[in-house]
Amino acid sequence: MNTFLTNPLFMVFKAMLACVLALMLDQLLGNPDHVSSTFVAVLCITPTVRLGLKNARAQLISGLLGAFWGMLLSFWGWPIALALPLAVGLAIAFSFALKMGEGYSTAAFSALFVVLVHFHSPLETFGVRLLSLSIAALSSFLVNALVSSLIYRDIFSERLQKVENKLYEILPEVMAGNGACADQVFELLATLKGQMRETLKELEIRKAWKTHAQVSTLFQRAQWLNYLLHLCWDLAWLQREEGVAIEPVQAFIAWVRGEKAEFVYLPDELLGIQKRIISVLRQLHLSHEA
Repeated sequence: MNTFLTNPLFMVFKAMLACVLALMLDQLLGNPDHVSSTFVAVLCITPTVRLGLKNARAQLISGLLGAFWGMLLSFWGWPIALALPLAVGLAIAFSFALKMGEGYSTAAFSALFVVLVHFHSPLETFGVRLLSLSIAALSSFLVNALVSSLIYRDIFSERLQKVENKLYEILPEVMAGNGACADQVFELLATLKGQMRETLKELEIRKAWKTHAQVSTLFQRAQWLNYLLHLCWDLAWLQREEGVAIEPVQAFIAWVRGEKAEFVYLPDELLGIQKRIISVLRQLHLSHEA
């Protein structure tokens, strides 16, 4: 999860709600392990239902792998100093082997839990772990489905606006050759576009075509922003390569950022990129109006 994109207050609300649901299910189903059910439920909180299900699957499978190895080594009666690191190592290794690497921390915790915490027998401890993980997955699913699924447009509008503001903010540094700033925004855009792609797949399954159209428009805007940043980076590189004076380029970038600056035509060497940047800005303006 990229914390820059996250709305902290929304995350707090969803995490608290997930904990409440997990504790209610613990009471209903007689689960004694409140720590695991609530903690993993919070780990599975995501902006959309589909992303949450994928995350919950990884946490559940990885957690069961860790619990399995912890149970097996506990059955064999090996000393904790040997059984614990071996169970953790095997749990993490199998998580990555099954392409569930994002759940490796839950796998490790499950192995630790089963080796160190005992509910009568290793098998019963494994059962408690299975129940806790299932409750966590269900709790997070309910929160994601009941809260996030109703406001996808608002979620992604807010996230996209954050990235767009960040892009315009770092343009002067990009023009100065600071590639790290550009890489940061490229990464944010890639993360956001990945989330929106998953959301569009979910909306197709649900046949929620109105929301699908709204998210598609936001996705297209993210594509244009990505292209704009590429062009600005190319402009900075070409300006240095051609030995063109930086002042007109800085004036043009100030105009791009919406500052009170007069429009400046760039020298012939940079005119082609300038035209493409203006074309992208026009597309962004049209998508904003839509």
